[in-house]
Amino acid sequence: MVEEMSDVLLAKSTGESLAAHTAWCLKAGKVLLETLPLSDTEKQSLASEVLFGIAVHDVGKAALGFQQLLRGERKDWDGKRHEVLSAAFASRLPGVSPAVLLAILTHHRTIPDNGLGERRFGYLPPEQIPWSDDLTPVWQDMADEWRSNLARFREEWRKICKPWGRTDLVDLELGLAPLTLDRAWLNRTTGRRGQCAVVEFKERKRAALVRGLVIAADHLGSAHRVPRPIPDLKCFSVLRDEPREFQMAAATTMGSAIIKAPTGSGKTEAAVLWAQRNQSLNGRLFYALPYTASVNAMYRRLGQGTSSDRPGVFGANNVGLLHSKATAALYTLLESKNDDCSCLERQKTARALKDLAREIWFPIRICTPHQILRYILRGKGWEFMLTEFPNACFIFDEIHAYDPRVVGLILGSARLLAAWGARCLFLSATLPTFLEELIRRELGALPVIVPDERKERDREILSRKRHAISIREGTMTDHIDEVIESARSAQSTLVVCNHVRTAQMIYEAVRPVFGTEVRLLHGRFNQEDRNRIEAELMDQQSPKLLVATQVVEVSLDVDFDQGFFEPAPIDALVQRMGRVNRQGTHPAPVVIFKSQVNSYHLYCPCEGSQHDPACRVSRSIRELAQLRNPTGEVDLVNAADRVYKSGYSGDDDRAFREGLQHPDIVEFEKRLLAGDHRDWVEQVIESTDGTIELLPACLQEKYESRKRKGLWIEANALLVGVRVRSLAWLRPNLIKKDDVWIINSPYTCEGGLEL
Repeated sequence: MVEEMSDVLLAKSTGESLAAHTAWCLKAGKVLLETLPLSDTEKQSLASEVLFGIAVHDVGKAALGFQQLLRGERKDWDGKRHEVLSAAFASRLPGVSPAVLLAILTHHRTIPDNGLGERRFGYLPPEQIPWSDDLTPVWQDMADEWRSNLARFREEWRKICKPWGRTDLVDLELGLAPLTLDRAWLNRTTGRRGQCAVVEFKERKRAALVRGLVIAADHLGSAHRVPRPIPDLKCFSVLRDEPREFQMAAATTMGSAIIKAPTGSGKTEAAVLWAQRNQSLNGRLFYALPYTASVNAMYRRLGQGTSSDRPGVFGANNVGLLHSKATAALYTLLESKNDDCSCLERQKTARALKDLAREIWFPIRICTPHQILRYILRGKGWEFMLTEFPNACFIFDEIHAYDPRVVGLILGSARLLAAWGARCLFLSATLPTFLEELIRRELGALPVIVPDERKERDREILSRKRHAISIREGTMTDHIDEVIESARSAQSTLVVCNHVRTAQMIYEAVRPVFGTEVRLLHGRFNQEDRNRIEAELMDQQSPKLLVATQVVEVSLDVDFDQGFFEPAPIDALVQRMGRVNRQGTHPAPVVIFKSQVNSYHLYCPCEGSQHDPACRVSRSIRELAQLRNPTGEVDLVNAADRVYKSGYSGDDDRAFREGLQHPDIVEFEKRLLAGDHRDWVEQVIESTDGTIELLPACLQEKYESRKRKGLWIEANALLVGVRVRSLAWLRPNLIKKDDVWIINSPYTCEGGLEL
């Protein structure tokens, strides 16, 4: 005999009641609906279903066993799902639609598996689903437990109906019923009885949209947060100076476009001006960049601000940060505020901000394109895009920096987004003509905005001759004496190497000469030391000598008097040169060596042959060698265009087309499966570019101390990223302890990890 529970029915183990939690969710849901980029008629139509789903989504928690679980009287509920009971309750109510039932049923887990493979976590258990012709024993047990609390549930139901605005349902006969849902909705197979075959696309899309909004309201309500109105981007000031002519052109261009402008010309401001012009009512803005370091830098620029006297353009309340390591990045930014918050409080805040960036919360998101692709390819939470992507603005910065397959995925996604009324801007300093043509082939004859040499302020940036380029035979170590002597006489010198080991070798070679005036920066520092080094570089005058790897290309706003670089593709070399003589007051010397020190070729396998026409590094060196000094931005852009004139070929072309014609994009309507997401997408998006994080043995005690204190972000900041391909020869030095790999190799805060 099931005994009746005492006290109020709970929704959370914190003691929050079912009615109170539902009221918070309804409040969040109502405001959320108002922020959608839809007409009032569309919002009203959607509201009836979304609020229905929110009001009923957790009523299954009234079951005796679940209440015992929330009160700490039992460890689990034997795998029984409260949302199944909620859907059965909704099936008794008048006017419930298939979209609402599916949203309630799947607001935690996806539709059941097809029974062909091993049961995985995340699917609804099919034996618990109450079909009219198949009421299983486990279902009967669940239903009995729910009915045992029916008397107390009536009071909660009365409290729920009031904020819902459906007091007409208070006095209904309450109970459970078999699902009034076509079985096809829960059939994920591709056959003729599956959801995609039986249910029309319009209905599947509607159900996915309702599900996404119910889940979003549940998450926000659980956090006691209510969305703010979407701001008008035009209300924010972008420029500090008079706009250049090409920026004014961007500010008046309506629709998707391409901007090609030199580094340091103000193309980011031009992009934001374009977004201000193209924002629709309640329209969101997504700004995508290729590297997490550049994403973090743009977040500071547009959101939090770079300093007390340079606030972010839109303010931190309007801008979210979205990438795989966003929590750690936000923690570091919060730490820089020097407030009175404890480490644990900052950690909690950073986690909350990261979670909100994944919700329908921030109107502006700074992210990697992989976070956009996560939703396009139907990763977890993909339904949110159905509310946020239509009529939104998307800025894809430095699209040429991605591998061909990602470029294809981006263009395929942009084509789909355009069909939803979104507008896309492609932004680059060195966009090759072939890539420009591919963009225009897929999205139409987009206008191309470039600085106009006939206009005075544009001509200023086009006429700047910032560099005098010299090409040297041999490697940097062959010319180390020249590097040292030149650095002695210069105020500041930038040295960029292709590999960490090379940078460490150069650093050791010059440190006896320059002592504390030389700095080293590369990717094999832990995050704590890298943050410290970058902060020193940003807050102080440029050091006498900085030895770095490619990390300097994407994140730091630094300026040096001269540069010495290992060979690389021209777009990477242009980024490096962008850190030399940024103001262009006089031509600064830049020396590029024809060969690199390390035998592993980072950019292309043919790099060792300077005569191979397929090698983009060799082509880049030849083109730069032919330029007349001093060189300007136009010279570099034209040289880059010649390097990439042949476009993609061979494996690159195949990879591009695979991305462009990805079936989940091309056949979006045919493949849309409501109530489900793709686990494999999460694995692809969250991968860290083939790296694994290791803990230097000398930092083990500090790591364990921080973990004991609950400071997991600060503990993880001691880990060092190493490429997976290095593991084979590092294995003798590796030990696995608990949750981390420990490496017995030297590590210092000045030199990083030595392998």
